[in-house]
Amino acid sequence: MKIGIMGGTFDPIHIGHLILGESAWQQLGLDYVIYLPAGNPPHKQHREGRATDRQRMDMVQLATAENPHFIVSDFEMNEDGFTYTYRTLEHMRKEYPGAEIYFIIGADSLFDFDTWREPQKICDNCTLVVATRYHTSAEELDAAIRHCRKTYHASIVKLDTENIDCSSRMLREWISRGIICRTACWNIYGNTDCTGHLIADGGWNIMQEYDLESMSRKLSKYIDQNRWYHTQGVRFMSAALAMAHGADLKKAELAGLLHDCAKCISDSKKIKICDKNGIAITDVERNNPFLLHAKVGAYIARVKYGVTESDVLDAIRYHTTGRPGMTPLEQIVFIADYIEPRQVASSSGDPENGIS
Repeated sequence: MKIGIMGGTFDPIHIGHLILGESAWQQLGLDYVIYLPAGNPPHKQHREGRATDRQRMDMVQLATAENPHFIVSDFEMNEDGFTYTYRTLEHMRKEYPGAEIYFIIGADSLFDFDTWREPQKICDNCTLVVATRYHTSAEELDAAIRHCRKTYHASIVKLDTENIDCSSRMLREWISRGIICRTACWNIYGNTDCTGHLIADGGWNIMQEYDLESMSRKLSKYIDQNRWYHTQGVRFMSAALAMAHGADLKKAELAGLLHDCAKCISDSKKIKICDKNGIAITDVERNNPFLLHAKVGAYIARVKYGVTESDVLDAIRYHTTGRPGMTPLEQIVFIADYIEPRQVASSSGDPENGIS
C-alpha cells in the first residue's frame, strides 16, 4: 500500500490543497491521501480570529467528502501538547504496517526543513514529496533537495502540479472583506453580511444559490463514469483559475461542472434538440454534430438544472469552439477543459437526459 500524508492547519482548506492531493495520488500511484489537520503546531501559535479545531475538521471533511481516495484523520487533534511531524509519521508507520509513506509538503517547508523537530527521523519514516509554490525558484528548490539528500539521506520526489497562487491567509483576508463568502455563512472569519461576490469593476454580482453536490449527483446519471470524473476535474480547475485570476469562483465552478452535461447524448439527438428548440446550427456543426454538445449543454443547463445566469450559460456554450472577445469566465472554462489532466475519449452513449 502507498499512503500520502497531507498535513497543515487548513484554516481554511482551499482548492490548492485539493489539487495537490489529487496530483500526488495520480502521479505517485497512491492508494489514499490522508488529510491531517494540525492540532497545535509549534510554529503557528497565537491563532486568535481563526477557525476552531472542530471547524477546521468540518471544513476538511466537507471539502474531501466527494473524493473516494481522500481520508481525513484527527490524530493530531487528539495529541497532547505540541504536534510534531516525526511523531505523526511514527504513528502512521504503526497504523499502516508495511505501507510506503509519502509526506507531501510545499517548497517553502523544505527550505525550513533544518529547523523542524527531528528532521532525520522524518526522513527515516517517509519519502518527502515536494510541490512547487508560486514564485518558487527552481534553482533554490533543487539546491534544497540536494542538501536534504546529502544531510539526511532523504528520499525526495518533486511533484509536477498546477502552480496555484493561493493561500489560507489570502482567503481569510478576502472572506473578512466580503470579497468571497464560501465559508462566511459559518461566521468563522468575521464576515456576517455577505450577499454576493465582488467582481473586477467593483460592483456586486448577485447570484442565486445552487446545490452543486445535488447537481453533481444528478449529472452522474446522464454521463458515463470517465466523463463524470473529467467534469469534476474541470469543475475544480475552473474554480482554481477563477481564484488565481480574480474571477467569480462560484460561477466558474458551476460552469465547469455542467460544461459537458450534453456530451453523452448521441449526435442525432443533439441535432433533434437543436431543431426542435430553435437552436441555430451552422453547416460546420451539422456536418460535425459532436460540436453541438456545448450549445445543447447550455440549453440543458438552463432547462434541466435551472441555471439562469447568462454568463455561466455562455461559458458552457463556448467552451469548445471559443469566440472572439471571450469573457474571463468563458476563457477560464475553455482553458480548464483543455488542461484538466483526466482527459477522456468521447462517449457514444445516449442517455435520455430528460430533454427532447
